[in-house]
Parts: sequence; structure tokens; C-alpha cells
Amino acid sequence: MGKFTALVLLPQDTNNIQEKVAEILSPYYFDLEVEPYKEYLNQEELQAEMEYLSTLSKEDIEKLGSEYEVSGENLIEDLAKIKLYWYEEEEAGIDEHGAYQITNINPQGKWDWYTFIEAEPRELEPPISYPCRVSDLPDIVPYALVTPDSKWYENNGKEINWDLKVQEIFALYLDCLVVGLLCHM
Repeated sequence: MGKFTALVLLPQDTNNIQEKVAEILSPYYFDLEVEPYKEYLNQEELQAEMEYLSTLSKEDIEKLGSEYEVSGENLIEDLAKIKLYWYEEEEAGIDEHGAYQITNINPQGKWDWYTFIEAEPRELEPPISYPCRVSDLPDIVPYALVTPDSKWYENNGKEINWDLKVQEIFALYLDCLVVGLLCHM
């Protein structure tokens, strides 16, 4: 995914902002080990990746196959699985829900590191200085928003009107502090 901006909302009386942010974000740490569970191959993602690969030229497909050291009848499917980080040798089995692997990677993982943003520049406007009160924020739409009760919201493409959702959340927390983060995943 790369880098993205997240805003974390904190109670107004928060004393140690860095500690509170770490506490609120901890359930979403990518490398947080969890109890082992079955992770299923997502058939929709597999189909989408196969459709994309099908648009490439035969030469490009063969080149990718060579790079990943795969070949054979199911080259596009095998390449799609590799792109989805799904490796046949790591499959634990198949059940009524499909192929699965056993993993302990955090299924809620959203970030692997973050840094605090002191001031966020804006085009033709004064920068936003953090922390500040939610009610003092200009019209801003982050990629992710985390509420004081540690609920994570993000622009994952499924939210029809993300801008409106952000404004609805802000309206519930007008007296809270907001901290800006540059996160990486």
C-alpha cells in the first residue's frame, strides 16, 4: 500500500498523547501476533488479479512466469496467487470454504510504522498544526480515521461517500483532540 495519512481522535484531557496513540493503534499493528487461524484464499481477489493478468501480452506473462519461476497450464492463476501472496506449498488444506493457510498474522493489521505529523501543509491555505481540536479542523479528508474507542475507519473504496462519513465521525467528536500521523503499510 505505501504511506497514508491517518487522524487519531483523543479525549480532550489526554496527558501523554504518544502513549495514548500507541494504545489506540495497537490492535491494528500489522506484526502483532495473534492466535493461529485459517486464512482463506479470496476468490474475488484471485479472479480480479487473473482478469488483470489476462490483459497482458503473452510475452509479459511469460516474463513474469520466468521472474517468479513458475510455468505450466495454470500460469495466469499461479501468477495471480503469487501476487496475492498465496503459495501452494504453504496451503494447509481445503474445506467447505476453500483453500486455506494457517497463519498468526494480524487480520486487522493496518500499519507497520508511523510518525507524528506536526504540521500538514495545504495548497493556498495555512498548514494544519497538530494536535488540535476536531472543531478547529478545516475541511480535511484523511485516508484513515481512528476514534477514541479505537475504531478504525478508512477509505477502502467500499464507502460510497467517504468525505461524508469523515464529517459524520468528526461531528460526534467535536471536543476531542486530533493527531495527524503518517502511517506505512
